[in-house]
Amino acid sequence: MALTNLDIAIAHWHVNAWGGAEYLVTHLAEVLDEETVYTLGEPAPDTSNPYGDVTFKNVIPSLDYTLMRHLQHRAGRVFEYAMWEDVDWREFGDPDVLVTSGATTRAVITPDDTLHVNYCHSPPRWFYDLYHDRKESIGGILARPLVRYLRTRDQTVDPRVDYYLVNSPIIKRRLWKYYKRDSEVLYPPLDLSKYHNEGDDGYYLHLGRLDEEKGVPAVVEAFDSVDQRLIMIGGMGDIDDSVRERIDRAENIEYRGFVSEDEKFDLLSRCRVVMFNGRNEDFGIVPIEANASEKAVLSRDEGFPGQYITDGENGYTHDGTSADIIAAIERFERNGINGEPGTTATQFSMDRFRSSLQSAIETQWVALNDLSG
Repeated sequence: MALTNLDIAIAHWHVNAWGGAEYLVTHLAEVLDEETVYTLGEPAPDTSNPYGDVTFKNVIPSLDYTLMRHLQHRAGRVFEYAMWEDVDWREFGDPDVLVTSGATTRAVITPDDTLHVNYCHSPPRWFYDLYHDRKESIGGILARPLVRYLRTRDQTVDPRVDYYLVNSPIIKRRLWKYYKRDSEVLYPPLDLSKYHNEGDDGYYLHLGRLDEEKGVPAVVEAFDSVDQRLIMIGGMGDIDDSVRERIDRAENIEYRGFVSEDEKFDLLSRCRVVMFNGRNEDFGIVPIEANASEKAVLSRDEGFPGQYITDGENGYTHDGTSADIIAAIERFERNGINGEPGTTATQFSMDRFRSSLQSAIETQWVALNDLSG
């Protein structure tokens, strides 16, 4: 059956901030020609959705004992599986296809003739691959009984998903590791028409919040030791005050804070190279944006960016330390790159995202209905 003949609904677990998951689900809704995404609670940010015109609609008023549900929602993930489980989709049009985004939305119970497709950003990492990372924390130790319960809950709801889409080969592997489920990689899309190369104004560019997990301290330390100009854009994150003070003192580092999308595209178009030092990123859209602007990227050799970058072709990799970041800068300044970065970004086009998503839903819808003869 053609996608245009199917009634589709989309659910996203919650909106605490406008981030990568919200970027993805907004474009997913636009591709499926849906104006509404159902979620638990009203979006926390005061600003409107920066990624498109899609509206997020709170499903909590549809649940019984609404006041109690609002209190449960404030408790975070503890009650999310139960709350999504209690949403009656017959009250939201009884869709032919329900596309869910996030881990807890997998708990939905749909009619037996409804196709449930989940876009998995990652299995909950504190339940699985990062479980032991909190063993030195008293809070982490005390939380272990709750984490064990939620992990069991997470495993219990998995059979309710008919088909998985994932954002990178990293998540495809992680999904199989912990759920033993196959999945299809569907990269988050970029509107490539917005990215341009307007030459080289001689500065390096760092995009993203100033967070520890983004490896910002090592980037700042590296540029404090090289004769290159660095512009940093993005919100103020959780870096230590000493790192912020070091940025303020450095004559070759300029922090501009959060900028508009238009200014971001302009800075990308005129930079020399893009810096990226995120730790073990599941996807990491910044290196893709760099290449879409026909710019090289110097990226940490971890996660999906470590797989995506080919040294000397569309950038160079480093191990995340300031010393190796400096070595990557020197390699780039000495050798440049031989490839055409713009061509590597075409696999992340909006057209490819649209065709792959539509094909996956149509194929899985036919497969589900073939079971009924």
